[in-house]
Amino acid sequence: MKKALIFFGILIPSLFLLYFSLTRNPRELPSSLVNKPAPLFELVSLEGEKISLTSMKGKSVVLNFWSTWCGPCLGEHQLIRQAMKASSDSKILFYSILYEDTPENAKGFLAEYGKAAPVLIDEGLRTAIDYGVSGVPETFFIDANGIILYKHAGMLTPEILFEKLRLIQ
Repeated sequence: MKKALIFFGILIPSLFLLYFSLTRNPRELPSSLVNKPAPLFELVSLEGEKISLTSMKGKSVVLNFWSTWCGPCLGEHQLIRQAMKASSDSKILFYSILYEDTPENAKGFLAEYGKAAPVLIDEGLRTAIDYGVSGVPETFFIDANGIILYKHAGMLTPEILFEKLRLIQ
């Protein structure tokens, strides 16, 4: 009888933890930055232009952290290109921040797959650290007041991208 109590005492909490972990979407990791002001940054683009978040004041921003070695980033690159075309008359700005990669690789990638959002170089990963990026792709949707309304870890789907664009318009 005592062995059965121990067995069920271990089994039931284990099953509960297993059920709890299987019902959660790992792509929807909570971010402490959501509903808070986006960390400020000033980065240099591939073309050598200085770009800062403060210069985007009054406009909504999509920040996409990516790398050329990231497989899902290739699919996402094409999706972001489509979204930029679809929202070319809106006040949404798109920027891609290069993560643990070189400007030379990014230039080669863009030559092969086409240009999308301006690419910003994050020397020393300071901006990635400030945004809590743990891998790529990760995308932040920032409203015109500079507040992060949503963070997505992993490859965006068209449904998620266009839904979140409506959120920040």
